[in-house]
Amino acid sequence: MRPAMGLFTVCVLAVLLVAPPARAAETNPLARAVILEAAGRLDSQLAAVSGSARALGAAYAAVWRDTPAPPPEVRAKYLQSYAVKDGVVAFRDASGPCGTDPQAMAPCQALFFYNGENFTDETFRALAAMTRLAPAMAAAYDAMPFSWVYLTTPGQEFAIYPYLPLSRALDNYQPTQKGFYTAADFEKKACGWESPYLDLAGAGMMVTASCPVYDGDRLLGVASRDVTLAQLSKDVMADLAAIPGAQAILMNRRGKAIAASDPKVADCIVAENAKAGDAVVYFRADRGLAALGQEKNVDSPDDSLNDAAETVIERSETERKWPIVFSRAKDTVLAARLNTTGWYLVLVLPHKVAR
Repeated sequence: MRPAMGLFTVCVLAVLLVAPPARAAETNPLARAVILEAAGRLDSQLAAVSGSARALGAAYAAVWRDTPAPPPEVRAKYLQSYAVKDGVVAFRDASGPCGTDPQAMAPCQALFFYNGENFTDETFRALAAMTRLAPAMAAAYDAMPFSWVYLTTPGQEFAIYPYLPLSRALDNYQPTQKGFYTAADFEKKACGWESPYLDLAGAGMMVTASCPVYDGDRLLGVASRDVTLAQLSKDVMADLAAIPGAQAILMNRRGKAIAASDPKVADCIVAENAKAGDAVVYFRADRGLAALGQEKNVDSPDDSLNDAAETVIERSETERKWPIVFSRAKDTVLAARLNTTGWYLVLVLPHKVAR
């Protein structure tokens, strides 16, 4: 159950009203508790997403081990109805629940092969195992309906739920070279996170958890889960914004803007990213933005938030104790680091919350 923020809000109000303004958050642990509790909630949600991907990968490994090379009649079933475009093969199942030409996001699995019609025994074994994985993919999506659930093999076989039409699957050409695949931590055999990005299908800012799947030392594939950042952060941001005069932002370690409690700032992030066709907005001051060295990066429209975020990034390089807390002329800044992704949640509180 999600903790109510009402009590935290009341506590912060009381703390900031009775404590000396310049040291309000530093002298009382309750303000620190707000930022740590909020970061903990985000961490829990992110951990659930990566846990779902990990479980899906384990299910695929079990199914793959129990799936022999398909006999000729099974191969014939895959080959009797498929489409090819620009080297991408989409397999169609006329007897499936969605028919041969489902709509995008229809409740069924889509299977693709990104190496033309160069089928091998391993291609059909992977396809057969992925077909058997379809109920687990549907269950994973139903439990956490955060956009796509998918699995990619080293041989370029690709299964995704819910349904993805071939026209949109072309964007994933050579999936083993895409960020959702390379984000997996192959060295440690652990889940990794892709940097926040703009969804080409129009879902807004997204992030992907990707977990490598092994049978012993053999890499079988990468299981991935997407989550839209609006879904992830909206409740936490709304609760922090309930503190009068407070502003909250979520950013990655380089300052890339993930979410903001101020609707105007949030809308600007969406507009700028949509215009650029990429995630280009950062909470960075001019000195930090210039250091990134990427021409199309832009700062957020709130200079005060950018300055606070820049200071957090600078202090994070040497800070050993979190949350980071510091005061400015009119407000106190608190920042917590998310354990799951290393992102920073930053809360700016006015010294005088009420007058």
